[in-house]
Amino acid sequence: MLKKYKGDIILIIAAFVYGSGLVAQSEGNALGPWTFSATRFLLGSLVLLPLAVFIRNRKSPEEKAKEMTVREMLPGVLIVAADLVLMVICQQYGLIYTTVGKAGFITSLYVIGVPIAGLLFLKRSIKPRIWIAAVISVIGFYFISLTGGFEALNKGDLLLLIGAGTCVVFVYLMEYFAKRAEACMFTCLQFFFTGLFCIPGALIFEDCTLEMMKDAIIPVLYAGIGICAAGYTLQMIGQKYVPSERATILLSTESLFSLFSGMLVLHEAMSVREYIGCALIFIAVLLAETGTGENNTD
Repeated sequence: MLKKYKGDIILIIAAFVYGSGLVAQSEGNALGPWTFSATRFLLGSLVLLPLAVFIRNRKSPEEKAKEMTVREMLPGVLIVAADLVLMVICQQYGLIYTTVGKAGFITSLYVIGVPIAGLLFLKRSIKPRIWIAAVISVIGFYFISLTGGFEALNKGDLLLLIGAGTCVVFVYLMEYFAKRAEACMFTCLQFFFTGLFCIPGALIFEDCTLEMMKDAIIPVLYAGIGICAAGYTLQMIGQKYVPSERATILLSTESLFSLFSGMLVLHEAMSVREYIGCALIFIAVLLAETGTGENNTD
């Protein structure tokens, strides 16, 4: 029985790692957003490197010939890393001003943004349910952040909304390079350059001491090894066994785990209005994902 659903279980674990990781990101802000981001991505790259080398060494010369070389990957890696820096810095600063629970649901708005961006910029078709999901998500965001009008908008919520927008760009960049580059090596390199790009910000804007680094070791390890290395690997393994439609729905439970982990670990509390907003956004995400794998043959 468990064997039949092993892919589902692996993806749920990956979603848990991603969602609960927002707690680590929130606590990691004690180092400063730039320092924490640099540290966790460099650590993630270091942990992922042996796996990337192992996967590449197991491939035949014919398989390697069909993929980009590391040198050919570099321009794409730099573009993706720059977008990822903007995404994670918006998220890190956003977590200073808002709760982990709200952050998970606001970030999940990228699921609706991806197909809409595909229509606007890539002339891809968009189904009616996406428009319905978009309307529901806007109403949900209103309940979370805008009940008192735009003047009541929390700056953290706004930063997370910008981060969700950069995540839309990230998804399309990854879609493009996933067809041309070996995924594990590409991810390892993008983590390395993302961490590298964060170092100047850490040196200019923050003053991190060895004692501060020692106090934040658990969030750094969880974010670096858990989110960057383990989360990605689990998702990659899980999607070998689960069709795209069901996989994306399972991964969208990340927003629920972020809410529960914020309540359990950080003792965060939200109003009834905010819970209603989170529920509406989660419904919108599920609606947007439903049917995305109709033509998938995996």
